[in-house]
Formats: sequence, structure tokens, C-alpha cells
Amino acid sequence: MIDLCLEWLRSKICDNYINPPRYLEDIDSTEIISIIDAEFLNGIKIISDYKYKTTTVEELIRFLDSDITDKYNYVSEYFDCNNFSFSLMGRISNPSWGCLPFGVLYIERTNGSLHALNCFIDKNRELWVIEPQTDDVFKASKSWKCVMLIM
Repeated sequence: MIDLCLEWLRSKICDNYINPPRYLEDIDSTEIISIIDAEFLNGIKIISDYKYKTTTVEELIRFLDSDITDKYNYVSEYFDCNNFSFSLMGRISNPSWGCLPFGVLYIERTNGSLHALNCFIDKNRELWVIEPQTDDVFKASKSWKCVMLIM
């Protein structure tokens, strides 16, 4: 009961507070690496922690619906795809949501251009990609090459 009161109070006094994710389940870095390798064999993969908690993709979408990162203006070279990706990573890296397997993904597209996105592993052990400029959530393209993933 005290926890519920504290959550209510925090939601009233903290700017941009987003209630914590529900449906948390444990997942460890070895499982995360195998999920990522199933999608992207290439590239540098940095997994920062050994243990994470995961939730549903619907809970991630709830976070994205409340987050403001996609409202920023794109400015070529000054606030572009990498800035959007790291901004969203920073917003989700808070005490309530920071336990999730969420990261920044650099890909090389078929035309050779690089693009920064975000990625997330849900409780069904599926890898999702997030375009932080639009909040679109989708599956990775098989034509992409992972250059680097930081989680």
C-alpha cells in the first residue's frame, strides 16, 4: 500500500514520470546474446550487465507513447539519428525502466549508409527495433548488417 502511495505521489510531482513496466521476467546476458546473434551475426555487441528484466512490447509502447524523444526536431549532423537513439536510451535508463534489455543499434543498410536505432527484447524473447524519431516498433530487416549494438 505504501508503494502505491509513493508511486502516486511521484507521478504528481515528477515531470515526465512514466509508471514502471509490468510483467517483469528475468533474462540474462547469455540469452540476450543468443537472441541478438539469431538476428545479427556480425557487428560489435556490448552487453553492459549480466542480468536484466524484460516485459511485453505493449509495455514498451506505453513508455514510448508517454516519452517526448520523437517530438524533437531533426537537424542533420547536429541532432540526427544517433542523437535520437541515445536520447531515448537515456530516457529509458531510469530506476524504473533501466532494468530492461534496451539498447542502441547501428546498422548498415543495403546502400551502405549507416543508421542508428534502438532495440528491445521482450518477454517472448523477440528482438524489436524502435525508430526513435517516430516511435515505430518493428522487426529487424534481414537485409541489415549490424555494425554495433550497445545494451
